[in-house]
Amino acid sequence: MSEEHDQIFVGLVKESWKHFNETLNNTRMDDLLVGAVITSMVEQGYALIDLNSDGTNHFLRFEWLQTKQRVIFQLRNLAEDLLTAKVMGRKANVTIGYGEVVQNTQAVFGALRAEVKSQYLDAGEPGVITCDADLTSGYIYVQVPLILDLDQYFGANWSVNSALLQKHIYATVQALAKYLRGRLSA
Repeated sequence: MSEEHDQIFVGLVKESWKHFNETLNNTRMDDLLVGAVITSMVEQGYALIDLNSDGTNHFLRFEWLQTKQRVIFQLRNLAEDLLTAKVMGRKANVTIGYGEVVQNTQAVFGALRAEVKSQYLDAGEPGVITCDADLTSGYIYVQVPLILDLDQYFGANWSVNSALLQKHIYATVQALAKYLRGRLSA
């Protein structure tokens, strides 16, 4: 084997490792997103009270312990496949919800559902605010689905733009809180 063939072989192995790592790193985007959301919420003073996954969707629930206000997330990576990520970019469906305890959950939830119920609304479309209730705990939630470009939050070598992520989460939570309080006082 000549020197030239040795260099070709070494180059092919290096290139293979580059592609292997690129594919592996793309599949870890879920883990990075979940970790970044947890870090962001804890830094804002929330406590993580629930975390589970069905393998595709990741569900997180946080509580501001002093006021019992809750923030919920449903996270789903839309580009686990490297080809999809390269063509469309790294995107995720992120549903963020905000909840408060109310006295008469069933009555309030019934009124909210009737107010926003429409056959023309698709709850899966970005920006459509929907209401939900946990009747056993007394929480009323409003939530909104978004499609986020993960490349704006995550850079090379797993770096996280946590300030931007925190700002976007905070703005969404504040908008949802304002919406819920407006509906509850109406």
